[in-house]
Amino acid sequence: MKVLCCAEVCLGAVCTENLSTEQSRKWRTVRTEKLESLIDKAAQNNAGYVALFGRLFGAERVSESVIDALFQAVRSDKHIRTLLFVNAEEFSRLSYRNDRPENLHLLCTQSKDGYLDDNIAVAIRQGAVELLPGRYDPIRVEPDADGAYHLSGLGDAQTVPAFEPLGFDDAQGREFGFGVIEWTDETPCSYRKVKNQSYAFETLEIKILPEDRQKDILRKINSAVNKLDRDSFLHIRLVGRSAFGLTINADALAAQLQSKVFFAEVFDSTVMDIDMDAFETDISLRSEFVRLAMQEDSLSETERNRLISCGWGALGGKEAGDA
Repeated sequence: MKVLCCAEVCLGAVCTENLSTEQSRKWRTVRTEKLESLIDKAAQNNAGYVALFGRLFGAERVSESVIDALFQAVRSDKHIRTLLFVNAEEFSRLSYRNDRPENLHLLCTQSKDGYLDDNIAVAIRQGAVELLPGRYDPIRVEPDADGAYHLSGLGDAQTVPAFEPLGFDDAQGREFGFGVIEWTDETPCSYRKVKNQSYAFETLEIKILPEDRQKDILRKINSAVNKLDRDSFLHIRLVGRSAFGLTINADALAAQLQSKVFFAEVFDSTVMDIDMDAFETDISLRSEFVRLAMQEDSLSETERNRLISCGWGALGGKEAGDA
């Protein structure tokens, strides 16, 4: 018998709070693919069970379509039984639905609960899950303070990996995929982890020079992005010194990358190239505005750059004495 297990599936979670219509559509596709892939991995490994630990939804507000997609994926292979170990909040979010698949079993980790069939028994004690595989010792699964799920009762210390990263920071230095617990009447329980990550999470740093204009910046970005896989979540940070008065529209740059990568975010961390000596004796309203903005200590460098860039264009070169 085999149990495919993973943690923190987080069906409703996204890597950014600001999604365009196109990005939201892509996320819905990812969510469906994630569920279908999970059940498919269980079938490929001849697993009789899928056990999901931790956050199932990963977002405060979860639409009915997310739950519908979950139910549809579970029903796609009725020979695989799906065990959901969720907290009280997510339990209540699912328990009211009377159309739950027959092969889906919902268990609350914040109360005494359990599951039993001809092959396996499950008990929940003090927030930890105990899998009882036939005549063998129980396998205990519980989270640590950092939210990582650990297995005990399988010899060396083991963890249950999360199925996919939730964002750029989450993807750094962690292992993702699923675990497979296996046993027979003749052989003791064993555990192996399988790496699985559909999307690459890439972070690029693009250096900007004072002589670069918007088209030059886009050219530099495209040159770097062309080397990446289409199925990438891309985080671009612009650094260096940008031309005085140049407005870098990070959202527009990100939008132009949507056809090249799966998802893109662009952050402008450049410092505006300002020659303050050129403004010392200039009496125009523009120069006075720049001098005042540069003296404003409450602004970050990025905020000051944006303020100067917008103000410089809006003032239109009026002199300080003009009405």
